Amino acid sequence: MKLIVEDEDILGALACRFRGTRDHDARESIKAQYAEVIDRQIKSGTWNEVPAFEDQLPDDAMPKAFFDYWFSDPDKT
Repeated sequence: MKLIVEDEDILGALACRFRGTRDHDARESIKAQYAEVIDRQIKSGTWNEVPAFEDQLPDDAMPKAFFDYWFSDPDKT
């Protein structure tokens, strides 16, 4: 049996790891991994739900692409 891990689960696990460490280098690595998953979700075209609060990094650590995707004003151009 093959275990398939959903991107949503990965985001939650990364957020948990981020909160569980104060090591700067570890946090930077986690932020980069989180950004990769966010990019994959955006490119999939099927990302329909904002991650639960507990599955997010603190605002200042979240990738800009997350805010652009979920909170940008589509009428701005």
